[in-house]
Amino acid sequence: MDSAVKLMIPGPVEVDARVLAALNRPVEPHYGDAWVEKYSRVVAILKQIFGIAETDYDVYLMAGSGTCAIDACMGSSLLSGEKIIVGNNGFFGDRLVDIAGNTGLQVIEVKSEWGQPLDPQAIKVALQQHPDAKAVAVVHGETSTSILNPIAEIGAVVKSAEAVFIVDAVSSLGGLPYDLAGWHVDLCASATQKCLGAPPGLAPVAISPKAWRMIDRSNRKAHGWYTNLQNWRKYAQEWGDWHPTPITMPTNTVNALLVSLEILIQEGIANRMERFRSLALQLRNGLREAGMEPFTPDELMNPVLTAARPPKGVESVQVVRYLLDTHHIQISGGLGHLKKEVFRIGHMSPVLKPEDIENLVCALKAF
Repeated sequence: MDSAVKLMIPGPVEVDARVLAALNRPVEPHYGDAWVEKYSRVVAILKQIFGIAETDYDVYLMAGSGTCAIDACMGSSLLSGEKIIVGNNGFFGDRLVDIAGNTGLQVIEVKSEWGQPLDPQAIKVALQQHPDAKAVAVVHGETSTSILNPIAEIGAVVKSAEAVFIVDAVSSLGGLPYDLAGWHVDLCASATQKCLGAPPGLAPVAISPKAWRMIDRSNRKAHGWYTNLQNWRKYAQEWGDWHPTPITMPTNTVNALLVSLEILIQEGIANRMERFRSLALQLRNGLREAGMEPFTPDELMNPVLTAARPPKGVESVQVVRYLLDTHHIQISGGLGHLKKEVFRIGHMSPVLKPEDIENLVCALKAF
């Protein structure tokens, strides 16, 4: 991509120059004392960002996209033919349904309209109607609409059930405060190319003790080897002192992630979250001044992503093309049936500044 283009899509994000520099280091092995120390540091920081104590959950760093980690969560914990309740209120809710179906699961959908959060009470009813369901899966930050789903409230519903609670945190981890244990989340999948401010290619996954009990019920899942979390645990436990993963890791990409995580810790997790919120409010106010209403009300604000409606009679693609062609700012159009109705602005990059938001707003006012 032309370096002159300002990247403001919902990921991947523009990264710090120090993160890019880490990609340019000599290639190193994915095992040995130096590597174990580095990998362990990455995992320790990720646990802080997940909001979990050192020993409460296991965290693995998978090589792949966030979808790889979601595959691992579903395929490792559930047997083909078992029921999963999927909360669906957007494009990536549809993705969860597709992943579950391809894993051979019986899917019970609990739907809300696109642009409306999932209803925890509806999840509760589904669990009552399907007490044999083994999992509940939802997206935290639905990037097709910018909606944040009420994970804590849904977790409170799921906690007393046999089912494990699976959360897609691909677009929210590192951008919003997390408390996996307090929210009763059992399996949480994310990715590094969004709020964590690193290049694509890595997928953190967190696993609770309840999830391990579900995973260890049977070895008959037949959902593959690479994404079987039992294999990741085996290497962590048996080979962890020199070779902590079952695969060759993209070591330069992990180096880049470590730099981005160290920058986050230096800034402070709470400070980073507050900075994202401030940028979101600045953008939402600017959009209204430009005559382009945010898709969600302020009380449903997503601090790392904003969807907005173009002016009346204008399709979203026209706004997207105008910003790119005229102002060298790249945002995204809508997804699914909202393709022409909304455009989406990612402000989840750690290097984004208030002046970047101001430049975007000024460009939109000139549309």
